[in-house]
Amino acid sequence: MDATTFEFQVSVPRDAEVAAVVRMLAEQAARYAGCNELGAAAFGERVAEAVGAQLNGAGAHTSGLIPVVVRRSTGPLEVRVDTRTIALEL
Repeated sequence: MDATTFEFQVSVPRDAEVAAVVRMLAEQAARYAGCNELGAAAFGERVAEAVGAQLNGAGAHTSGLIPVVVRRSTGPLEVRVDTRTIALEL
């Protein structure tokens, strides 16, 4: 694993506080991949919005976990929240 190629997967509970946690993961991944602080913060906000949409969407009242994948492989940094992918060109 290095800053150009990595992937990790987590499953997070359907809980309002989880958006902040996933945001922090996205921001750290962006910084690790070489993004500056402002860009990482903006990317984290987009990811947090996707998590919020997942929490408030059609599956909002279901129990269980939300799958999250953070990855980079010779292209943009991507965070997949359930079925939605948020990308950051670096």
